Amino acid sequence: MSPGAPEPPPLRPTGLVLRRDMTFWHEGVKVTHPRLHAVFLRGVDFEEGEGVFVIRLRHFRGQIEVEDTPYWVVSYNPESGNVELTDRSEEPLCAETLRLDPDGVLRCTVKGRFPARFTRTGQAHLLDNLEIEGREASVRRGDAWIPLPGLVDALQEEE
Repeated sequence: MSPGAPEPPPLRPTGLVLRRDMTFWHEGVKVTHPRLHAVFLRGVDFEEGEGVFVIRLRHFRGQIEVEDTPYWVVSYNPESGNVELTDRSEEPLCAETLRLDPDGVLRCTVKGRFPARFTRTGQAHLLDNLEIEGREASVRRGDAWIPLPGLVDALQEEE
């Protein structure tokens, strides 16, 4: 914060819950407006000082409850090896954290420590660039193939 800048207002709960299915609910009512939902997804952030997830909307920030995961992978870029997240950030896929959850959905770790689920589109992007040889899987990153340890076993268990 710059010198002389006012302190942010105290952090208060908003009544918003980010559910496991990537929907927002406010005090028991589902947020159905598509643009508001998109703005909320882009505004999810972690408040380090207070150890809670928040929604940031310009100068407003309010505490939210996160049921399962704060971020979703919406696409995979095989040229760069980056995943794009619901907050519109991009980062390299952390291949060693890639796994299949009990629902058959891919997950990985993002931002160095947070779980992320793949959307259907994000999962399709990654699987389109997957190569399986025997018991080994790898994903294309530019001209290279990055190993995905343990993914073949998880995929075969799912069948």
